[in-house]
Amino acid sequence: MIKIKKNNPAEVEEINMFLKNINFILPDGFIEFYSNSNGAEIYREEDYCLIWAINELIQLNIDYNVLEYASKFFIFGTNGGGDAFCIEKSTGFIFVMPFIGMSNEDASFICNNFYSFIKIN
Repeated sequence: MIKIKKNNPAEVEEINMFLKNINFILPDGFIEFYSNSNGAEIYREEDYCLIWAINELIQLNIDYNVLEYASKFFIFGTNGGGDAFCIEKSTGFIFVMPFIGMSNEDASFICNNFYSFIKIN
């Protein structure tokens, strides 16, 4: 069973500012999700996922030095156990990679759209 604790929707201005500041492919359903919930906590029997607020995403990628260590990816959340959920910039596909030892080579494919990601995590 999946339990999703949603935040209030992101403001249109927050979404537009985010889109203005990125230059990569987003997964199908990503912006739709943020239009309904500006981040969330997703609980499953064995899994947990924290999706960060859209207005925090760019700064968190800077803080985690993603461009330096895993330049092909953009992180948007965590499992709370040392792994980051991320978007492959060239495809919009969703991957998971460790925060410690973060690299393009250590990313593992999860799914190809945000709708599936929500159901999986």
